[in-house]
Amino acid sequence: CGETCVILPCISAALGCSCKDTVCYKNSLVN
Repeated sequence: CGETCVILPCISAALGCSCKDTVCYKNSLVN
């Protein structure tokens, strides 16, 4: 993960990542 999600949703959402504080995280960790 680790990409931004200010305008677009997380590209890595398929990998289980979600948007938090304009950055995509996985399991509350930056991946």
